[in-house]
Amino acid sequence: MLPTLTGKEHLAENINRLYKAFPNERFVGRFEFTKPMLIVRDLELVKKITIKDFEHFLDHRVFIDEKKDPLFGRNLLSLKGQEWKDMRSTLSPAFTSSKMKLMLPFMAEVGDQLVHTLKDSIKKSNTPYLDLDTKDLCTRYANDVIATCTFGLKVDSLSDPDNNFYKQGLIAATFKFKQLLLFFLGSAFPWIVKRLNIKLFSEQTSSFFKNLVLQTMEDRETRNILRPDMIH
Repeated sequence: MLPTLTGKEHLAENINRLYKAFPNERFVGRFEFTKPMLIVRDLELVKKITIKDFEHFLDHRVFIDEKKDPLFGRNLLSLKGQEWKDMRSTLSPAFTSSKMKLMLPFMAEVGDQLVHTLKDSIKKSNTPYLDLDTKDLCTRYANDVIATCTFGLKVDSLSDPDNNFYKQGLIAATFKFKQLLLFFLGSAFPWIVKRLNIKLFSEQTSSFFKNLVLQTMEDRETRNILRPDMIH
């Protein structure tokens, strides 16, 4: 766990290394602090866990108390039992092909916005090219797609690089050392996290997204707006 916590090795790389180290085993054991874990290698076991005997493997591990940190604690990876089933049933229709087709114009609009901004930047630079950080460009494009498809919010993170939605989204999506440590601490010692009232994200970030959803829903009800996105 130490290489992962210090940032020398990503968690996925750590698991992949252990997975490949035991090519003849059906499953491999590991520890996260004091909690034993299993890495399943056998395809038939995977099928039993995820399909045939799935009702026995329904619950995910508790990382963060949902009452203390609802932004993370109430997501699909943290819910259990019937509550998880209900949430999955609510979210699944949002990812059907028909729903995605309805949201495609929103994605295309963000793509057109991206192309327009890049062309405008080239004109202003007086050169036929631009030096770009591709990762940053794709992150901002994805941010704007999430904004329009999830919240019905129009954002241009290239023209307005410091907009609040992008900044708060980056905070929520980036696990720094503090969040990573709390994440594993919550998994191994949930009672400590609960007792100390520890949250993965600040109240400012949690309140931003909570208020954004509530304000969007209230505005749509007041103005009788129907939009084929995640909130609808």
